[in-house]
Amino acid sequence: MRTQLGTYCQQFDGTLRPVLQDLDLAIKALAAASDETPGKSLHVPLLELQHQLRTLCDKVAEQQAYVLIFGPLKSGKSTLMNAIAASYVSEVSSLPAYPCLVFVRAGMKRAYVVKLYDGTTRTFSEAKQLHDDIATAHTQLATAIRDAESRGLQFDPAEHFPQAIRRVDVHVPDSKLEKTGAVLVDTPGLYTRMRFGYDRMTRDFRDAAACAIFVVKSDTLFLEQVFAEFQQLLDLFSRIFLVVNVDSQKRDVNPDGKLVPSLEQSRPEEVLKAFEQLAMSAPLQEAAKDGRVRMYPVDLLHAASNALSKADPSKAPAGFRAFEKDLSEYLASSEYLSAFLRDSLQRADGLLTEMQSRFDHEDARRLETRLSELDEDCEWLRQEKQKVDNALKLDWTESFARSHRDVEAEVERAARDHGAKLLRTLGASIDTWFLSSQSLEWLVQGQWSPLVKDYREACLNAANNAFAQAAAQLDSGLDLPDGISELTRRASIDLRVLRAHAFDAIGKVAWPKRAVVPVDVNTIPVRRGVLDRLTFRSLGKVRTRLFGAFDKPDVKIPGRDKAKHLGEAGRLHLHQCVAQFRSELLPQTTNSIGSHFGARFIESADKMLREQLAGYGPRLTEKLASLESERKYLLAVASPLRELSKLTGGTKDQLSGLAAQFMRNGELAPQPKIVVIDPKAPQAGGSPKGRTSAGQKNGKQEGSKSRSR
Repeated sequence: MRTQLGTYCQQFDGTLRPVLQDLDLAIKALAAASDETPGKSLHVPLLELQHQLRTLCDKVAEQQAYVLIFGPLKSGKSTLMNAIAASYVSEVSSLPAYPCLVFVRAGMKRAYVVKLYDGTTRTFSEAKQLHDDIATAHTQLATAIRDAESRGLQFDPAEHFPQAIRRVDVHVPDSKLEKTGAVLVDTPGLYTRMRFGYDRMTRDFRDAAACAIFVVKSDTLFLEQVFAEFQQLLDLFSRIFLVVNVDSQKRDVNPDGKLVPSLEQSRPEEVLKAFEQLAMSAPLQEAAKDGRVRMYPVDLLHAASNALSKADPSKAPAGFRAFEKDLSEYLASSEYLSAFLRDSLQRADGLLTEMQSRFDHEDARRLETRLSELDEDCEWLRQEKQKVDNALKLDWTESFARSHRDVEAEVERAARDHGAKLLRTLGASIDTWFLSSQSLEWLVQGQWSPLVKDYREACLNAANNAFAQAAAQLDSGLDLPDGISELTRRASIDLRVLRAHAFDAIGKVAWPKRAVVPVDVNTIPVRRGVLDRLTFRSLGKVRTRLFGAFDKPDVKIPGRDKAKHLGEAGRLHLHQCVAQFRSELLPQTTNSIGSHFGARFIESADKMLREQLAGYGPRLTEKLASLESERKYLLAVASPLRELSKLTGGTKDQLSGLAAQFMRNGELAPQPKIVVIDPKAPQAGGSPKGRTSAGQKNGKQEGSKSRSR
């Protein structure tokens, strides 16, 4: 059976230990995360689960039997531990009011390991070092508790003061514990003020501890409050050893004044009998009847002295010998072995189930939800960057074609309409000039130039109106490729504003340099007068005298001189100049305006659009880098949790297989056992004297009730 147990323990540890490794990675990741990180609230619960899982793994791996020792303050727990271990361990109870568990186990050399709620440890080699450390920790803990109480909080060391001591491991050399493999677990006094989280401390051993020992002094045996917490022990443990600490040196006074042995010295069994009949609660009576509770009157000082002095074990108090024998037999029994398997499997399954429930916690879901959002956002940003890159490769000319065609059509219409009017006006101005005394420059610059300017302005106004109408359309007059309009909106590019800025950027229309009707003085037909012929004046001199300098014909010419020297030929020539200019003006005007609203505007708008789209790219890159950084940070927290969740589910299946493999073995199943409820008392002959219980027949009672779980 022990071989099977060893095989089971090896397989159990090999199955569960990897979970601890992944759990450690998850805890480190959570510890490094900021308080605002989703999932951060899992840190404290996972620390708690890590502690419990490690305790369970160590227990099974080392095939240890945890024996918890409970009792009021100063009831003799440390003395009992000295007696059981046959080694001095009382120094661990220097401050019994500190609410932590003390584990006493065999070791190669004496050592004290203090473990805190945050998982860190401190190791000492001397008891005084331990005392000083606990004294400091006690003061710090009291301060933390008062601070929590002042804020109306229910104090939880894991949350409010993780620097609190959780447990102390004491390694004792040369003790009986080395042979039995038992680990004694000393619990804080039940009535200490700082008994926060008492259930948390004992929870580590629910379905994991072999049994419990409850120590009580005979003086307080009949006090109801002593057993106020006993029901909790009945719920937790399948076997409880009730040790009544009696004083074998106690004396009473006879009526004649003589000192005589007290009842607890001479007949301690009578004390227990009275307790059973008068003070024992119904649950305790039921547990005693079922064999789950055994009672032993023991002089613990005598037992500890005998053990520490390495005296003959047979000289130990009979009550202690009976207690030690029953405890050893129980730890070596098939009942314990089957319970060991069953309880360790149940405990492991319960811890893994609790761990899985943590992964379904709202904060854990927020972490996964945020990661999913980041994945989607990062992918969207990558696609958006690609769309920007593709957009920058496009030829935007066709996108502006419709708007350009509308402008050109309106300009051509205006140029035709205003051109006919211009021709009439220019012709009428020639007739007016012939009747006036004004110079040729007055006609060309003073009359014709304003008319040409007005014509151009009228055509330009028509173009501006057509351009504005196109910009006012829902699509801003642009035929953008699929998806580009939405892309510009996401890039915060206002196409109407962009059109306006691009148009302002190209300035004024680049009109041709020849902005007036071209009149070459040298080609104007003139007639020489009689005097001109007599003096042999050439036509050139006649033109100079008539018009003035060829580059500035500003000489005023009376109407009679115009009729004399120019006549109808001159008038016809000027009309021909106007007609020729009119035929050139329309295409020049439409071309100039068309170029302004076409190639020049498109080039300007294309440049601005590309610049703004290109500016959108760095913003996308910056945002993507920020989100990827956050994703990397959160993934460092989530990845260990994901691996742990996956491993936890697989481990539960493996544990189910392990249970099916070992628990179907009939030899390891719980077997009915004869239970004798027999308070032991010291006897003169050194041998225990039995007392038959009410439910006993022929010294035996068959079919004890199994533990209800």
